[in-house]
Amino acid sequence: MEQFVFLLQLIVMLLITALLFLGTAKHFTVELKSRHTQEHLIEIVNLLQHSHAELLEENNYQKIGKGVEGALHFETVMLEKNIQKKNLKHQNHHNKKQEHHHKKRKNTNMVVNESLMDVIPLTAEEKGLFEESGALAPVDIHIEEQMEHQSQKLLTTNRNQDGLYIADVPLTNIANTMFIGELQVGSAQGKNSFDVIFDTGSALTCVASEQCKDIGCQKSKRYNRAESQSFNEIGKSVEIVFGSGTLKGLINRERIRVDGLDLKDALFIEVTQQIGDAFHEGEFDGIVGLGYPHMTGVPTLFDYMIQQHKLHSNVFTFHLNRATGNSGSQLIFGGSDDSQIKGEWVYHNVHEQFYWSIMAEQIKVGNKDTGICTHQHKCKMVVDTGTTLLTGPTKDVRALLSMIRVEPKCQNYPTMPDITFVIDGHDYVLSPKDYILTITQSGVEAPYHHSSMDQIVGCAGTIFPLDLPPKQGPLWILGDVFITKYSAKFDRDKNRVGLALNKNLDENHKQTYRIINHSFVLKYY
Repeated sequence: MEQFVFLLQLIVMLLITALLFLGTAKHFTVELKSRHTQEHLIEIVNLLQHSHAELLEENNYQKIGKGVEGALHFETVMLEKNIQKKNLKHQNHHNKKQEHHHKKRKNTNMVVNESLMDVIPLTAEEKGLFEESGALAPVDIHIEEQMEHQSQKLLTTNRNQDGLYIADVPLTNIANTMFIGELQVGSAQGKNSFDVIFDTGSALTCVASEQCKDIGCQKSKRYNRAESQSFNEIGKSVEIVFGSGTLKGLINRERIRVDGLDLKDALFIEVTQQIGDAFHEGEFDGIVGLGYPHMTGVPTLFDYMIQQHKLHSNVFTFHLNRATGNSGSQLIFGGSDDSQIKGEWVYHNVHEQFYWSIMAEQIKVGNKDTGICTHQHKCKMVVDTGTTLLTGPTKDVRALLSMIRVEPKCQNYPTMPDITFVIDGHDYVLSPKDYILTITQSGVEAPYHHSSMDQIVGCAGTIFPLDLPPKQGPLWILGDVFITKYSAKFDRDKNRVGLALNKNLDENHKQTYRIINHSFVLKYY
């Protein structure tokens, strides 16, 4: 029975993670505490037994939505202002909500889901970032999977003769669902260190504030401005409205340090209030967005590194390791560790300076072309360190999975095909050991790791549907499942993404995908 409940938990996690990304705010809270809830979830498992592909059929989606009614609380609010013409219905609904909020706060100094560039006093250098930009997106904040984690971090910095840095930030792998690193905010010694997610899919830096008394904040380490001599107040209030909750915070400036990189007067959000259940389970302390600044209209932390001439080169690199804990995963600002890759870096131009998106001309299953992407109609691929799995448009994912046919207990694993993303003529191959997870009596693992003594009780893929409307969609997301195999280098000077095979894919090292709690609060945008 315990194994079955564990399987249910994994299935719920994967279903929720399918809706991780971009332009929507989604709240899912899952609690496997009642028999009633478990009975609903059995229906999902029964659907999965037929095949992963059948899960993607429209009728089955409807069954799932009905089956977990009461167990999953789902609300969606569109935050993109740039899709008004093609999504008028959604926008009108959103505008009505905004009018309601503005009426309630008619005399307050509050910014609600607007470009921060319009309301924050930027320096001349900061404004220069946006001289060539078009329309800017609204504020975005996301929150990743809630997991328990304990780690010790050792930061090392190399400074060359010119005084420029190559900074190495160790990352802790939390059960292959998120990677956590250290950020220092303010000057209060011993009280200014925070565990954060470094995320290429967003563009804001935020930390929980001492002023926040809500449950989610109470579970985090909190920033205290009164203890910091480097605090510089702007005091502009910002409210980020979600369908299932609201974040309120203050835009201010502070001294922020990433390893030895000392950044003065950097803009950040001091989160002062969390309204709604959506934020009550988060136990990490903050988020550092490393996307393009055009997403929000204010500089990212990486932009301050560029402006203050800190780096040996204006790149940062993620070397992610699938071994959990402190096992060699790292984020390097100013360079890369080429001893961790096989072969050479292959570079791909960024499609547009918003997300770190590159273009694929083909997706293959085995040796067969799926027809999903062509040279005439390429697929946008976003390389996102803040997303755990792989996602794509529903119709495309359905077509892809129909060619794989994942069987319930991985009976066909030995004959499952590779999936190949062809980007600028280069093949990026994911084998079944990369995109399939098995559920055994001892845990959730990549198939080739489980002991011969383990009985496989379930099988699941890591590719899920997610539809993003224009202007940014449709697109695919290459999340950590992809980046743990192919290290990713993000080059702002040349606006390109470099990919290289990770040398540390040790198939003899057990990689565990664990579910720690019964409740999850997944990613928000």
